[in-house]
Amino acid sequence: MPELDAQLKGTISELARSKDDITRDEHEVARAQSEHNALHSNYTRLKQAASAQPGLIAQQELDDALSRDLASEERIDAAKATLAAAKQQSASAGADNERVSDLASYTRVTAPIDGVIVWRYADTGALIQAGTSSNTQSLPVVKLSQSSLLRLRLPVPEDAVVYIHEGARVDVNVDAVRRSFVGRVARFTGDLNPATGTMQTEIDVENRDLSLTPGMYANATIELERHDNVLTIPVSAVIRSGDHTSVLVVDKSSHVQSRSVKLGLQESNIVEVTSGLAEGNLVITGGQSNYQPGEAVRTNLEQVKREAIDEERSGGTK
Repeated sequence: MPELDAQLKGTISELARSKDDITRDEHEVARAQSEHNALHSNYTRLKQAASAQPGLIAQQELDDALSRDLASEERIDAAKATLAAAKQQSASAGADNERVSDLASYTRVTAPIDGVIVWRYADTGALIQAGTSSNTQSLPVVKLSQSSLLRLRLPVPEDAVVYIHEGARVDVNVDAVRRSFVGRVARFTGDLNPATGTMQTEIDVENRDLSLTPGMYANATIELERHDNVLTIPVSAVIRSGDHTSVLVVDKSSHVQSRSVKLGLQESNIVEVTSGLAEGNLVITGGQSNYQPGEAVRTNLEQVKREAIDEERSGGTK
C-alpha cells in the first residue's frame, strides 16, 4: 500500500526529529545551568565582599547581579520544561510509529513453511475480504505446497495395527518415476474405521530432489515383524484341526509320525515353527490324508540331492 508506506516514512521522520529536539533541549538545559552557575557565583562573591566591607560594592550593582542570578534560574526552569515537552512529543511520535509499523506488518504475509506457490487466488489490485469477517466466503491468497517432505496416507489392516509404531521403516515404490524411496511412520490415528476395518497411517517420505509430485500413487511395504535364523516349513505341510496344528514327519526308520507343532510368523508359502521340529526333519508337504502314523514309506531324498548337485554343476540350467 503506497499510502501506508508514505505514512510509515512520515512517522519515522517525525520520531527522528523529536529525538533531535530532545538532544537540542538537553544542550540548552546544560547551557542554562552553566550560565546560572557563573552568575550565581558572581553574585555570591559580590555579596560576600559587600558584607566584609560595607560601601565597597554599590547597592545597584548587587541588585543587578541578584536579578541576573534569578533570571538564569528561570531560564533553567524554562529549558527543563521545553525538554520535558520534547520528551512527551517523542513518546507520542514513537507510539504513532509503532502503530503504523504494526499496520504495515500486516501487509506482509509470511508462510509458516518453506515451499512453492502452486495456486494464486487473488490478483494484483484485487480487494481481499478479511478472513475473520466470514469463515465461509473468504478465500486464501495463495496455495503453498511443501514438496521437500511428502506425506503418504496408508490404510493399515486390522490384523497389522498392533505392529505399527512411530519411526518404523516403510519401503515406498512409485511407478510413475520408477524409483523406490524409504519412508518412516510419522503418525497414526490409533482408531479403526468401522467401514473398512483399517487404521489411517501417515508416512513421511523425503523428497529433497523434488522428483516426486504431490498426488502421485505409491505402493508401500511395511515390515511389521522380523525373526532371523528361524526354522520354517511350507504352509502345505501344516495340518490344522481347530486350535491344534501338527505335521507328518518321516523318521530315520522311514516311518510316518505325527508331531504337534507351534507356529510363529507366516507368509504366503512358508511358516515359522517355534517348537515341535528340529532342523533336518523330513516333513510331508502334501496329500497327508494318504498317510497314517506308523506307516513305512520310501523317500526319494537321495534322488533329490543328486538332482540338486547336477543342477549346481550345470550352472542352474536343465
